[in-house]
Parts: sequence; C-alpha cells; structure tokens
Amino acid sequence: MVRAQTAPRRIADLDIRGSARVVPLTLLAAAGVGISTGPDFGFAIFYLIPIGLVSWWLGRASSMLIALLSTAAWIWADLVARPSVALSASLWNGLTRAAIFLMLGLLIDQVRRERVALRSVDAHREESLALIAHTLRRSAGEIESAIPDLTRAPALSAAERRAIDELRRQSRNFKRFADDVLEVGQLEAGRFRLNRERFDLSEFVATLVKETDRERLQLVAESDPVWVDADPERLRTAIEHIFNNALRFSPPGSTVHVTVGQRENRARVLVKDQGVGLARSHIDVIFRKYGRIETAATRDKIGVGLGLYVSRLVVEAHRGTVSASSVGLGLGSTFTLDLPLSSHQA
Repeated sequence: MVRAQTAPRRIADLDIRGSARVVPLTLLAAAGVGISTGPDFGFAIFYLIPIGLVSWWLGRASSMLIALLSTAAWIWADLVARPSVALSASLWNGLTRAAIFLMLGLLIDQVRRERVALRSVDAHREESLALIAHTLRRSAGEIESAIPDLTRAPALSAAERRAIDELRRQSRNFKRFADDVLEVGQLEAGRFRLNRERFDLSEFVATLVKETDRERLQLVAESDPVWVDADPERLRTAIEHIFNNALRFSPPGSTVHVTVGQRENRARVLVKDQGVGLARSHIDVIFRKYGRIETAATRDKIGVGLGLYVSRLVVEAHRGTVSASSVGLGLGSTFTLDLPLSSHQA
C-alpha cells in the first residue's frame, strides 16, 4: 500500500494572528524599518515590504504601527538628506506617504480577511455537500434494492416497466453523483490509500469496455501486455468517467474507439469519440472542479462537472496525466490517459 501524498501547506496559509509571536515579529519588522532608514533611503520603497508582510500575517494593529513608524522614519530621512527643504514641505510629503502606507496596510489586511472568510464558506459548503451525498447514496441504494421486487410483479404494463427502468436509471445517476462528491473530498484532502497491484492494463480496460457498453465501445489493444502498478478500483473510476463522458456526448449508435498501448515508456489509453467536440477554450475547463461547458449541443446532457475532475485527481495520484484534444466543435474529442509503466515490466 502506498499512502497518497498531500500537498505541502503554503506559507501564505499560515495563521500567526492572535499568537504569542505577533509582538516579537512586530518588533522585528520595526527593526527592519530602522535598518532601511537613512539618507540614502529617504524615498525608500523598502518600507512597503515590512508593511505588506505585517499586514498579511500579523494583523491590522501591527500593520498600522509599522505604517506610522515608516512614515516617521521617512520624514527623518528626508530631513537629513535634504536639509535645505523646509520642514513644512517634509512634513507634508510625509503625510502623503502616511496615507499610502496606511491604505496599503488596510487593503492587504482586508484581502486576507476576505480570503479566510471565503475559505470558511467553501469548507462549510463541502461539508454540507458531503452530508447530502451520504444521504443521497443511501436513498439511491434503498431505491435500487426495492426495484427487483417491482419487476417481479405480474402483469406490468409497458408504461409501468418504462417508469421502473427510468427509476433505476435515475437512482444510479444519484449514486454516481454521491460517489463523485465523496471521492473528491477524499482525494483533495489526501485521506485515501492507493492499494497498488501489478496488472495488465490492456486486459483491465477490455473488462471495463464489456461492462460499460460493449456495443458502442470498440477496443484496439496491443498484443503484448501493458503492465502497470496501480489501484484497480480507483483507476476503474477514472476510466469509467472518461468512457461515460464520451458516450454521453456522442450521437446515439455512434462508436467510441478505445486504444491501449505503450508510448515513450508510458502506458496510454486513448478514448476517441464522434461527439460534440471541444473548443480550444473548453479544454482548460473540463478537468476543473465543477467544470461544465454549456452549449446548444450539450445543454440537455450536461452533468455537475465532477467526473473528469475525479479522473484527473485519481490519475495524478498515480503520477500520471490525463488530457483532452479536439479539432473543434462538432468534430469529436480525444482523451489521453498516461500512466507510468510498472517498474517490473515483463
């Protein structure tokens, strides 16, 4: 088993405000202002650096203190560097700097506060969405388990059977959505393990083709095995999302071509459809979270925008890549999934 790596915490996310380190760090910033002050630095832009850093990490009070200290230091340096200038002129110029320094500190502090507030809202939204997903998956499972009893009922009319089939289809859609939401939460937080196994990717994809839609998915695979070390369940999820995306946005009855092989010491799966295609601007959107592209051709088929995002996260967790290309709208799309070959390639 291999533990999935979590992204290192960025220094911009450190929360120092309200801690015991605020006072010593404020004094350190004040020392920095003093060091950068002198006749040669009378117009010092260096004051903006400690003001900006203090505003972001230490809070509004510390930033206002450093801004006022920088103003006093600038006035003193200006008087020393230009003794012929009237004191009133230096004081007036200092007041303009004070306005700049104070506004800079306030603006950076406000940006930090808004950033924290947005992250809190986003965290609450994801928690609520996960709760909804759990409830929806449970309800979908209960609906699915009740359907076989209905199908065994005698003398069902054609309309009733169509209603049952539609109910089954919608319950599976609900379950897929719930699984995607929960999968995204685990992948983004790094709370999952990759249970790697060594297997033949060609055989693996051939099984998925049969299980997904053997009528419309046409597989072409190399005769030699393509060995990979991967988590089969998570890789299944990633590839199924790509298959379903290609089938959903292709005309009914059209063929989706699937190719498995090796390219440049990488295992590769190509999925080429004859569907609605992609504009150049769409390619950067479809693998984002909630990345949805609404056009006249996709308006009645568009989903919530999580499937391809899940595929991307799963493939990247395996140190692979997934990408898309298209000649243009209405001309089909090609999705490419690359994975490292097994270190014990036969």
